[in-house]
Amino acid sequence: MSRFHCPHASLTALLTLTLLVGCSYPVLNAPRAGTASSPLSQSDRRIVLHLEDGALTAEAIDAAPEIRAWVDRAAAAIGAYYGRFPVQRAQMIVEREGGTGVRWARTYAQAGTHVRVGIGFETSSADFASDWMLTHEFVHLALPQLADEHDWLQEGAATYVEPVARAEAGQLTPERVWAEFALQMPQGLPAPGDRGLDNSSTWGRTYWGGALFCLVTDVEIRKRTDNHFGLRDALRAILADGGTLEHRWTVREALKIGDRATGVTVLTDTYEAWRTKPVQVDLHELWRQLGVERQGRRAVLHDDAPLADIRRAITAQVDN
Repeated sequence: MSRFHCPHASLTALLTLTLLVGCSYPVLNAPRAGTASSPLSQSDRRIVLHLEDGALTAEAIDAAPEIRAWVDRAAAAIGAYYGRFPVQRAQMIVEREGGTGVRWARTYAQAGTHVRVGIGFETSSADFASDWMLTHEFVHLALPQLADEHDWLQEGAATYVEPVARAEAGQLTPERVWAEFALQMPQGLPAPGDRGLDNSSTWGRTYWGGALFCLVTDVEIRKRTDNHFGLRDALRAILADGGTLEHRWTVREALKIGDRATGVTVLTDTYEAWRTKPVQVDLHELWRQLGVERQGRRAVLHDDAPLADIRRAITAQVDN
């Protein structure tokens, strides 16, 4: 069974949400102003949410408002990046367990595309608001199934797009996104003995090596097109051509469609260079060019840097 996942814990009671999405990405009803934050009910509950052209009908129960607002937030980020929700129909299963917060998440391609997420019984509104996992999982829906050796693109795209999409939706500041990239991207660099992205299945190369591929190609596409196009345009084109998790493609098919949308062959060229060889990236120089100065876990952004316009374009808030 094909699946993409974040770290997980044990599974318990089921809370099921079925999302039926029209042409636009789903905008779910947030809690009314003044709604109190409360932990999820310990009793077994089932919620079925139906979306038709953005209109929500729901058999709402006690826990519904906070969960619906959480799904809304992730869907809004995906809509900002892709212009719409990736699939017309998906099933989302929330499995409740002890503790707080969103604890694990997986996306499945077989037996009907669906997302499974584990949340603690004591999860608060603040926990839901700070979650990134659901946005990460929704990104998986927007790429086709690929061969196992290309998991780095599935996971790397989700790792890269998630914070960028949240920034474009106004949910994260650019400083937070670039600070995280500056801190985490070194984990994606090839280690001694590396044989390229297609032949290296370590956690770092799969998640952050794939994210590094996305960052480098995003910057290069923008450089070659005078900042008119970026990776977002390529991924939107793949989605528009039917490249969702519901279908299986080859990686070269997907990348060629992305290249066609941007008018340059950056994705294909970079893949061919990186797929079987340990290509090093000078991150220190890349951050200097982009104007990203890391200070511990924070970042200072410099607008006089050579590629500052590209950095700003990548994480600028969008208005679809």
